[in-house]
Amino acid sequence: MLTLVVGVVMTVGGYFILHQREIVLEQSMRNEVEAHARTLQIALEAMYRAGRESEARELIDSMSDNPRVSAVVLFSASGDVIKVSDQLVADEIKFPPEVRHVLETGDLAESIRIINNEEVFSILMPIRVGNTRQGVFEIALPMSFIEADYARARREIALVTLLLFVIIIFVVVLVTRYSILRPIDELLRGAAALGRGNLDYRVIVPSNDHEFAQLENEFNRMANNLEEQRNNALREMEIRLKLERELRQSEHLASVGRLAAGIAHEIGTPLNVIEVRAEQVLRAEQVLNDQDGSLERRRRNITIIITQVERIAFIVRQLLNLARPYKLQRVPVDLNALIAGTVDMLETKLKTSNGSNVIVEIEPHESAWVNGDKELLRQVFSNLIVNAVHAMPDGGKLWITYAQNKVEKDGKHFLVVQVSDHGTGINPEHFSSLFDPFFTTKDVGSGIGLGLPVSRRIIEEHGGWIEAANNEHGGATFTIHLPVAPRIAGESAFSTIVSEKEKAIQ
Repeated sequence: MLTLVVGVVMTVGGYFILHQREIVLEQSMRNEVEAHARTLQIALEAMYRAGRESEARELIDSMSDNPRVSAVVLFSASGDVIKVSDQLVADEIKFPPEVRHVLETGDLAESIRIINNEEVFSILMPIRVGNTRQGVFEIALPMSFIEADYARARREIALVTLLLFVIIIFVVVLVTRYSILRPIDELLRGAAALGRGNLDYRVIVPSNDHEFAQLENEFNRMANNLEEQRNNALREMEIRLKLERELRQSEHLASVGRLAAGIAHEIGTPLNVIEVRAEQVLRAEQVLNDQDGSLERRRRNITIIITQVERIAFIVRQLLNLARPYKLQRVPVDLNALIAGTVDMLETKLKTSNGSNVIVEIEPHESAWVNGDKELLRQVFSNLIVNAVHAMPDGGKLWITYAQNKVEKDGKHFLVVQVSDHGTGINPEHFSSLFDPFFTTKDVGSGIGLGLPVSRRIIEEHGGWIEAANNEHGGATFTIHLPVAPRIAGESAFSTIVSEKEKAIQ
């Protein structure tokens, strides 16, 4: 539209310029004819005063040599044609009314006539000798010169207008493409990217400071705000999911707690009675004579009863540990020493059911101090080590390592401990139920499925978390995150390890 408007304005301007050029050409022609006429008038009047009328006719004949002059006609005082510069048009010359007017008034007269099938512009002027008019002469110039000049001017103006129009179109297209279409395309691509959910997309902002650059800056600012809002929404969603999981876990633990309390209340006393009575029977039987050989059989049965009662009591204690609220005795704990002492304490359990040995490799950390309850953390690592031994029935290696860098979450730093085995690994379908109470993949009598739930409960009570994953080359890894604590001044890791070993020996 801009180009069309400019084109119309240029066309109208060209028309007015051409009209002015036509006026200028006509005025120039009049001036030229009048100049010729004044010159010829002076010459003819001088010749008539000198009585050289024959020279006047010769002068008229010589005017035919001027290509700009179409014809010169000399009229007598009576209006008759005396001489014509071009004999070819002599027959077309008649006594025009303008001649009579000039003879009567002595004024200059202008007219447009057709001579030799050509339109000419003529001026009639009187010839005076004193106060007497000796005649009139007419000098005519063809209009074709004006038309030729006008056509040439029209072509030039049209050519210049067309050239300017093409240049304007090129400039408008170039400026539009660079200054308007490119920013709009960039904004459209950005809007499409945001519409697809790609909030990381940013439009390219040029170095200039025009309106589109400001718009692109605002677009990028809007994308930044949207990305920040999305991140906030994701964080809020994660917090909400975490709270929902904790709520479900709390409800689950409350149910387990009620179940454990009921079990403890209902079977605790009978179990104690059974255990006491069985021990009394066992002691009483030891003083009897084995007349019929049934003493040893009864002793074995009573021993089995006591063992199973102890197992039931252990299950009840595990349930209570899972459900009851912990009263943590938080102190700075050196995990290097704690893990080393736990491994030494479990030395007799590092043999598999097939009689193979499990080799434990510990890579200590230069600063492995955490805030926690020492005994509860010992229970966590004890459960994980025992589970790893059960996962390697043919023996293998157990690695206990630390991550190189501490993890930061919610403004707190966490130490990362990894317990990895070379066992059978975890089936993918078991990950969702891995930390559920009573879930176990062990054989009947080998486990009750409370070790991992209790361990996770202890770690979460410490403000950390535990994760499980399979290794690339077989086996599983349990990753524990515990809050970092500064090392106690004056207490060395070596002395802590020694004390832990002494306690394990006791």
